[in-house]
Amino acid sequence: MNYKSITAIFLIFSLLLSPLAVVLAGEMPPQGGKPLSLLLKSVEEQKLGSITGAEFDNGQWGVKVCTTAVCQKLYLDPKSGEEIRRRNTVFDEILPAKVLALSTIIQSVEARELWIITEVEFDTGFWEVEIRKDGQKIKLAIDPRNGEISR
Repeated sequence: MNYKSITAIFLIFSLLLSPLAVVLAGEMPPQGGKPLSLLLKSVEEQKLGSITGAEFDNGQWGVKVCTTAVCQKLYLDPKSGEEIRRRNTVFDEILPAKVLALSTIIQSVEARELWIITEVEFDTGFWEVEIRKDGQKIKLAIDPRNGEISR
């Protein structure tokens, strides 16, 4: 096998593994993007319903908002905060009464300067906040009534 063949094989192998590395690392919000807490605050101010989750995927923040009748997913530009589009989506768990605004909870997580927030989901009575750094992923469980990390 000559040098050109080895180089070609290595190049093909590298190209095949590149997308896999991106998937395994998980998508991250861009440097210089608006903090998630500000994006959530702007959605809360629209009074569309209760925010039940947010996820960074395909270069956009998807924020899920539910009322007792319907849920919508708003897709937001991470740098400008502008709404790109929205669509109806499956119904999700509604937040209990007397909870802190999600923007307030996320702002407290951001202030700790832990890692980068990539996902937030309300599940079984807690906010599950996924944070990532250097290919590692950690989930925090946060009490929606007082914002304390409980698990």
